[in-house]
Amino acid sequence: MSYTIDERNPERQQLLARVLEPSTREVLARLPRIANARCLDLGCGQGNTTRLLAEAIGATHCIGVEYDAALVEYASAQSNPAGVSFQHGDVTRLPFPDASFDVAFCRYLMIHLADPISGVREMLRVVRPGGYVVAYEPDFIGEFSDPESSALGLINRVWNGLFQSPKAGRRLLRYLREAGASDIKGGVLMQLEYEAAVIKRTYRLTAEATGPLAHARGILSELEVREMVDGLKRLEDDPVSVLVKFPDVWAIARR
Repeated sequence: MSYTIDERNPERQQLLARVLEPSTREVLARLPRIANARCLDLGCGQGNTTRLLAEAIGATHCIGVEYDAALVEYASAQSNPAGVSFQHGDVTRLPFPDASFDVAFCRYLMIHLADPISGVREMLRVVRPGGYVVAYEPDFIGEFSDPESSALGLINRVWNGLFQSPKAGRRLLRYLREAGASDIKGGVLMQLEYEAAVIKRTYRLTAEATGPLAHARGILSELEVREMVDGLKRLEDDPVSVLVKFPDVWAIARR
């Protein structure tokens, strides 16, 4: 597993959580209500998804697992509801017995894995028979705006050059099948932003957080990094600009 985004600025994850919450709730609403549910949130980051998962499902216990120990500490220090906890761990080698949870969930996790199928297998392993695996992953096929912005082409090169599995969205159902799941449902979600600057600001903050590494790895020149950040800042500051975000793919598999 490898993270490519410098998360020292907590605002980026908070904005991303705000962007993705409505669509995540839409996906989670497809699950049946499970009494006294035990849930697992993999790649939980600041804990935003863990708290959302616990509330949306009505879970009695919800554990967030995160590879970055600093993020585990941050998540644990927040105002968390009863039954929500966090721990450090590797999602490809989970420290839980078989059939420990009713629901295993991940959002924007597979893109960080060199071998996403290993993560899916672990999710299936720790879910009880009759339980559910839920995955929500982006696909960095592209984004567009009005007015057009060349900065979007630059940041898309960053997505595809830095992330371990930038095509995780389109491959998500295949990952589940190859990991052994059979009862699978899926769909795709798109978002358009206008008269607001939440997604646009998220893009700009992400550009700032990934630009230095993109330059160090030869994906963008130093000049292109500046053009990317400046172009996204102009898009963010334009009150009438429109941004269509890259698509997100969701999948639900019953164990």
